[in-house]
Amino acid sequence: MTAITHVYNYTVRCPHYKDKDKPASWLNHIEINHSCEIALNRITKWHNNSGSKFLDIDNYIVRKAENEHAYFVVQSSRLPNDGHALVTFKILLDDCCNEADPKEITQHLITDYNNRIAKVE
Repeated sequence: MTAITHVYNYTVRCPHYKDKDKPASWLNHIEINHSCEIALNRITKWHNNSGSKFLDIDNYIVRKAENEHAYFVVQSSRLPNDGHALVTFKILLDDCCNEADPKEITQHLITDYNNRIAKVE
C-alpha cells in the first residue's frame, strides 16, 4: 500500500463583501492548505454524512450536503515514484452566491489540482 505523500484541501467560500476595485466572486475566495487533519475531518464527514450525489465530473463525485448549502469532493491520485495524493474540495455557497455554479467551481478546482500534481516528481 502506498502512503499518502501529498494532501490538498480546497475551500471555496461565497464572498460576503463587495470590493469596489474588483467584483465579488468565488474565484477570489479559494483557499488551499495541506493539513492532514482537515482532510481526515472531511473524509469522516463524507463517510458519515455524505449527503446526496450531485454530479460526477471526470470521476470526481460531488456530493451535496444535507443540512447546509455545501458541496464536497474526496479523491485520490497516484503520483510518480510511488507517491499518492489526497485531495478534498469543500464548496460553501449561500444566498449571496445564487449565480455561482458548483459544476463550474468543481471544474476549476480539478484543473488547478491537476496542474499542481503534474509538477510533482
